[in-house]
Amino acid sequence: MIKKNNYTWNNWAGNQSCLSENYFEPETEEQIIEIVRFSGKNKKKIKVVGSGHSFSPIAVSNEILISLKNYRKLISVDKDTVTCQGGMYLYDLYDVLISNKLSFPDFGVINKQTVAGALAAGTHGSSLMHKSLSAQIEKLRMITASGDPVEITRETKWKIDDEEFSLWEAASLSLGSFGIVTEVTLKCDPIFYLKSEESVVDFDEYLKCMDDYARRYEYFKAWWFPHTDKVYLFKAERIEEEQCHKKEQWIKYTEEQRKRDLQIDKLTSPLFVKSNDDSSLIPEINSFCLDYFFTPRTRIGNCFEILVHDETVPMVVSEYGLSMLDDNHKKALKKFRDILEQSQHKLHFPVDLRYTGAENSYLSPAYKQDTFYIGMCIREYGEEKIHPSMQLFFDVMKKYTACPSWGKLSDLSKSTCEKDFPGFENFKKLRNIIDPGRIFLNVFFESIF
Repeated sequence: MIKKNNYTWNNWAGNQSCLSENYFEPETEEQIIEIVRFSGKNKKKIKVVGSGHSFSPIAVSNEILISLKNYRKLISVDKDTVTCQGGMYLYDLYDVLISNKLSFPDFGVINKQTVAGALAAGTHGSSLMHKSLSAQIEKLRMITASGDPVEITRETKWKIDDEEFSLWEAASLSLGSFGIVTEVTLKCDPIFYLKSEESVVDFDEYLKCMDDYARRYEYFKAWWFPHTDKVYLFKAERIEEEQCHKKEQWIKYTEEQRKRDLQIDKLTSPLFVKSNDDSSLIPEINSFCLDYFFTPRTRIGNCFEILVHDETVPMVVSEYGLSMLDDNHKKALKKFRDILEQSQHKLHFPVDLRYTGAENSYLSPAYKQDTFYIGMCIREYGEEKIHPSMQLFFDVMKKYTACPSWGKLSDLSKSTCEKDFPGFENFKKLRNIIDPGRIFLNVFFESIF
């Protein structure tokens, strides 16, 4: 097991860092248990860092950090489940699924997170017919604060006084605050194939059709290009495998478009760097990117090829989930557009617009309700201070009772959690019982729990 003292850790975006007293890379569950017991004995806070793809301080600790980069093996795979160690990267897991002709109902766009990290932060795709990745959990094996392994399934209950709680509903999206996930069993579906129709519409047209499209297409998302008043739509539905094999008959995706897609990160990254010093360039950059890279097309492929892509340009991201009742989500999006355009602030593309179905994890923004997510990013921005356009986004979202995504930047507070997350109190009761010494809470979470 690798051990280091006074270890400096930075996340992928470069906006979060810490100097940790003790850093460990365990290779066995026994070593993880040893670290947890050491932490409890010495009253040290402990956090697990995955691949660093969270933008909030969710994984920061100045006391003990654990990386599971050497604890990432496949344990088993059968016709409808896969079991792996918590540190396995999503791209490795996806390779396993593809080779076994398996998939999940939906995916987060990025594939670089660890499995345990993606589950802990509530990673989701975009489909009203499906839920976040956490909804696929069949079983979790977790090392709790006592150093004892616990296995959690959907049937696992915990009684506090006379009240019974579902431990699965808390542990399935736990922020790493319940313990260290050593093994995960996820339910799988057969691999499937998609046709994605992609096109550009005006912002106001998008507002009119967005929910209709979300209900009509199994997979639907959009990217709004600020300062252009244009939105790029992704409408995907299933096709038969035979159609995929004969995709040249239906595909409308030219060689020129393919070449441009391969160049996009290389060509745009210098533009984003320059525009962070001169934000007046952003409208022109957004317009150029839309016209040059995001031209209408029809793509056909397996679910991984259509729903997942490789993100290489560093960025900081904020995301909020909104109720769809009374068009609350549309009002919030329009208000953000109007206030942004009236302000002096400029914002890089894309503003990510996605949906998920209602789910049962206590800390999910989609807890018990279908949810619309708005996600904004500042590319090539690695500073710890909040960018002014992101603060504007926070301020608008608060007015519409939006729930922040845990791995993204937000103005999250204890009062926000108590007011906007209906399952928060249940989660907190269970968390305090399982970790009475609060060893899995860092400074960020201490302010909330």
